[in-house]
Amino acid sequence: MSSNDSPPFPNGPQRLAGLADQEFTASARTILGSWWPPFNIHRVLARNPETLASWLPFGTHILRHNSLGERNRELVVLRIAWNARSGYEWGQHAGLSSRLGIPEADIARIAGPLDPAAWSSLEAALLSGVDEMMRSWSVADATYATLAEHLSDVQLIDYVMLVAEFILVALVLNVFQIERDPGLPEFPA
Repeated sequence: MSSNDSPPFPNGPQRLAGLADQEFTASARTILGSWWPPFNIHRVLARNPETLASWLPFGTHILRHNSLGERNRELVVLRIAWNARSGYEWGQHAGLSSRLGIPEADIARIAGPLDPAAWSSLEAALLSGVDEMMRSWSVADATYATLAEHLSDVQLIDYVMLVAEFILVALVLNVFQIERDPGLPEFPA
């Protein structure tokens, strides 16, 4: 069974409970700032405020100030969520992608074997690069050449950091089996 044949997480009860609103310390509320009310991942990570305080600025930068553009960023994150079988990450970013105007057909196409002909040259390289990084912790020379042809040095760095950040997020979500926030799209069948 390949990793894409296994069901998305969580498979059972959440392993580490998130904090209820009244359990947040004043410092944790300050750390979360514009992320209040918090998502379920923030509720779990708030159990370790020092780590939350260190991670949140980086994660926020990667999400909100990434030089790849919203569409490319969301395609990459959705491919990571698909490969990691992260129902939470998929739900958050499928919902965000829809709100950003990414067509539902493009979102749905992420979930399955990659068909490079269905994407632009850059998009196919971004998605292939995700698959390669999650499989071999690098990218093939041909993939890198296509990425370098379309992206600046800043964008190349942002791309690799985006992949690394959302692999980290998927790992946290999957290990702790954090419940999806209500009202988000389901993981594709």
